[in-house]
Amino acid sequence: MDNREFFNGVASKWDEMCKHDDNKLKKIIKLSSIKEGSKILDVGTGTGILISYLLNTFPQKIIAVDISENMIAIAKNKYKDNKVQFIATDIMTYHEHEYDYIFLYSVYPHFKDKEALLYHLSTLMNIGGKLIIAHSESKEKINEVHKSSEHVSNDMLPSGEKTANIMSKYLKVNTVIDNDEIYYVSGVKE
Repeated sequence: MDNREFFNGVASKWDEMCKHDDNKLKKIIKLSSIKEGSKILDVGTGTGILISYLLNTFPQKIIAVDISENMIAIAKNKYKDNKVQFIATDIMTYHEHEYDYIFLYSVYPHFKDKEALLYHLSTLMNIGGKLIIAHSESKEKINEVHKSSEHVSNDMLPSGEKTANIMSKYLKVNTVIDNDEIYYVSGVKE
């Protein structure tokens, strides 16, 4: 079973399985310093957890991408805002560019080739654009949850330092937080 099949299979119960701390999500958005009128790409949007928070930043447009058609269907039902467009596709085959912000919220461990991912995403960004990799839980807690699931047991979240090292090949890393509260690594395209 690949990631697409797995996430399609759990989509209908995802929001009951995964709870996200409102205050931590607000902190992630605040740390990201999103400018009004921005073009935002939400990679691995799932059921659209981050979208309401992103809409509060008054973006020009949000493109929400997920490999799971079922996750996208659920997210589409939640959000009828014409600023949000949903696309079911593998991000590695997606080539629209000129994004001001790219978010990978609660999805980064599920990419096997993190270097190829970060390179590809860097090509989709404007100069001055920001890439944000974030989780509203600690790396240890995320990895513990993944280890207990047969399908995602190998999908580990690397240290913030390791992620920053990969990111620094393509972007100027400006924030690394890897503590018992959240995981947040961001970089800017120069």
